[in-house]
Amino acid sequence: MFLHMPSHLLLGRGRALFVGNLGALPLHRFAANAVLVGLDDAFDLVHDDGRVEQHQAAFVRGWQWHGLDFHGGRAATLFLEPGATLSGRVDAAALREAIEGALSSRRPEPWSDLFHSALHLGPSALTVTERVSKVAELLTGEPCDAGTLARRLGASTSLLEHTFKEQVGVPIGAYRAWHRMVSAAELALKGRSLTEVAHHGGFYDSAHFSKLFTGMFGLPPSKVFTHGLEGTVVSAPR
Repeated sequence: MFLHMPSHLLLGRGRALFVGNLGALPLHRFAANAVLVGLDDAFDLVHDDGRVEQHQAAFVRGWQWHGLDFHGGRAATLFLEPGATLSGRVDAAALREAIEGALSSRRPEPWSDLFHSALHLGPSALTVTERVSKVAELLTGEPCDAGTLARRLGASTSLLEHTFKEQVGVPIGAYRAWHRMVSAAELALKGRSLTEVAHHGGFYDSAHFSKLFTGMFGLPPSKVFTHGLEGTVVSAPR
């Protein structure tokens, strides 16, 4: 019998960790690389060609179409900033133990410790050109489309888009969407309504925000930012 629990969301250092009960999620594409762990049992990973694989833990690359079915069980999903990769294999048993310990504790420290040491992530080995690095910097500061970025950097739009996706692994739009969603999630954790979050994040309205969020994470924000959500923005360790 699966246990139901309040959802947990931790943000910071280019990562987002969500722990909660998930069901079947239709085909979608994460804007960032993600590590998925079934906390109660194995889960189904559905490929875009219909193939179904069962996993205890899996790594899904950003912009890869996939569906998921945790059969109503609890799941942990660790999102990594686009371009970030893992430094080692996922130890599903160790991660489950750490999350169970954090869930049973009434103190915030186990969550912070888990977040900082999750999967023993090292610095990304990604190497990019100075131009792509500048694009990433601009995208984290303000919403810019590819055409605006290309004009600023004196490059053609098509070449900039191709180079960025080749080096980072996701399109410029997906990278921008990831940072917009993280900023929106931070506001939601502070108690702001989804309508306020949508307007502050530059979305047309809450319906637009919900559509993009669902397309990126497989479930609507109303299922994540529920009344029982417990979360925080975690600062970098000293």
